[in-house]
Amino acid sequence: MAHLCGKGIWLTHSHDFDRAVEMATRIGGTHLLVKVGHGPIFFPETTRDMLQRVRSLGLIAIAWVQLTGASSPDTRRAIAESLNRGYEAVVLVLTQHVGLPSAPLQALAEALVDVEIPTQRLFLASPPLVDSMDRSALEALVSVCQGGWMPLCFAAQSDDAIEVIDQEVYHKLDALSLIWGKTPDVYPVLSQSRSSDAKEMLPEEFIPWVEGIARHGVDFFSIYDVASTERALWPMVQAVNVACMETEGRSPVQDKVMSVSTAAGVTTVAQPVYITVKTSDSVWGIISRHGLKREQFWSWNGHMWDSRGLPRDPDYLQEGWRLRVK
Repeated sequence: MAHLCGKGIWLTHSHDFDRAVEMATRIGGTHLLVKVGHGPIFFPETTRDMLQRVRSLGLIAIAWVQLTGASSPDTRRAIAESLNRGYEAVVLVLTQHVGLPSAPLQALAEALVDVEIPTQRLFLASPPLVDSMDRSALEALVSVCQGGWMPLCFAAQSDDAIEVIDQEVYHKLDALSLIWGKTPDVYPVLSQSRSSDAKEMLPEEFIPWVEGIARHGVDFFSIYDVASTERALWPMVQAVNVACMETEGRSPVQDKVMSVSTAAGVTTVAQPVYITVKTSDSVWGIISRHGLKREQFWSWNGHMWDSRGLPRDPDYLQEGWRLRVK
């Protein structure tokens, strides 16, 4: 399966469909992620009906299954039938690691191997890595989730977007690669969700989360979930540049700004600037041409090498890479 490209929107219930379509239209969404199972329970009618509705609008359907400590043959069935019916991929979702028994998850992984599920079409969504985390549940699933990792970057986890996205996601890729056996492709999942006793998130508070994924030059990210994502946040998501969706003929450097309406007025936030690597480019040439410090270049762009298991060789570039220069 090719890398994911675009912007996704998660639905937890089929009655969220109309709102998801509205959001997809506003933000340039390309994929709808449909819940087809929860633990041992499979939703066959939803799986069938939602696929047809998503496809009728020219959008790409991805299925997702919420994993719990209990699994059953219906869990495997939800995954297998979703792929057989025509969903592009299936995301296995772990919303927690601690206390989640790994034995049922290991049994599920083995069952998926037995029925020859195409592992490149399975993705794992889980919270970011922290040093104190029990990783046994994650380790049980990585062998079959070869499509990539969807870190759940939820505002409920922390008030510090930089800590979550930069430190616990991208700076933990080396540790994650030891578990995965390779450095997986990373497709962040954003949510404004907070704990039930927290105050409502203001639009300007969501900006660091959006900027956090934008500065890494992602090819695909998604929003969880549409029902709890306020319309005031949609313009921020629309403004994020998705590297793989760049149209032909654009200037190699493009300045973008994000305008967000808040109670204090309109706030304008500068967006990162990227270039597309040409065959004649070199790391040092790019650094010199754009007046960058070497440390800043690698901080912004090192994940391009890391995600492919490549050393950060200053002489090694691939034509077509999208690198941040501002």
